[in-house]
Amino acid sequence: MEMPIDNSKDKTKIEQVMVLAIVALLIVGSIVIIFPFLRAMLWAMVFSVTAWPVFLKVERLFGGRSGLAALVPTFLIALVFFLPLIFAGSQLVSQAPEALDYAQSLVEKGMGDPPQWFRKIPWVGERLAMVWRDIGGYTPKLIALAKPYLKTLLGSLVSAGTGMAKVVLTAVLSLLLLFFLLKEGHAVRRSLETMAFKLSGEKGRQLLRVAGTTMRSVVVGILVTALVQGVLAFLGLWIAGVPNPLFLATAAGLFALVPIGLIQAILLPAAGWLLFRGETAWGIFFFIWSFFVVGNIDQFLRPILISRGANVPFLVILLGVLGGLATGGFIGLFVGATVLAVFFTMLREWAAEPDGQPPQDGVKETA
Repeated sequence: MEMPIDNSKDKTKIEQVMVLAIVALLIVGSIVIIFPFLRAMLWAMVFSVTAWPVFLKVERLFGGRSGLAALVPTFLIALVFFLPLIFAGSQLVSQAPEALDYAQSLVEKGMGDPPQWFRKIPWVGERLAMVWRDIGGYTPKLIALAKPYLKTLLGSLVSAGTGMAKVVLTAVLSLLLLFFLLKEGHAVRRSLETMAFKLSGEKGRQLLRVAGTTMRSVVVGILVTALVQGVLAFLGLWIAGVPNPLFLATAAGLFALVPIGLIQAILLPAAGWLLFRGETAWGIFFFIWSFFVVGNIDQFLRPILISRGANVPFLVILLGVLGGLATGGFIGLFVGATVLAVFFTMLREWAAEPDGQPPQDGVKETA
């Protein structure tokens, strides 16, 4: 008599495979759906962690009303982060007619005679004045040669405007996500701590705390340093008598977010404008102020602020900022810096010895 064949194990395996396939399909589908919003989600996550201590204090003041408390840091971050962008953009639009008038005057009159102080420069003054006159004589011709490319330039401007619209939409979505992350922050935090504990025990919770501290330190270090440089730039511009110092200082502060000296692209031309106007003393003053004060204060202020909560090399911050700009534009600047800094810090913590100290150098390997 033949024994009946037990197919229950095969059915169980098939069911397991089907469940895994469904789970994998759901994961892939979820990634595809949220991928267009990934930049906004990462930005909201970084700034929700940064604003969490402020949110807790405001929540206590409001008697535990998390929804109302989440509005305060969201509004403050919107002011600090996006108001300068809106102001700079509006100023660029308002100054466009003056720029066009100046370009038209160049077409009609050229650059004019060189300033008198050019000739007074020892050894090279006359040569510089001659170069000035040569450039001025060719300016109308150069502009005439550039006219066929104006259509391409206008197309680029339209593309830039479309890109700015995408930035604005991403910013609005980021702020909405930031609000809800703060509002539901306690539940999100408990879930993350539970998952971290299940994955790596107490070490997982420690890594989670290190990640949060690193995020706050990097964001505060970058933002505060750029704000200080912008304020110092405004003081120098205002004292030296440069027109529209608030707009130029705002642009300088935005450029200061990228720690590679881009702020000088705003400040040094302002010093050159003062020298061109014949205000030699003020031009020299502002050159010294912009190069040695505004341009160098970040060398010690940013490391001090970041080191309060994390020990991250400047190269990691720089690569994160540049990578974030390349992949996510202006909004990706903070995301790139914080993600790379958190990865570096967590990798170092994970590789540390059980007592929390990194392994000592010079230990010989055993055969």
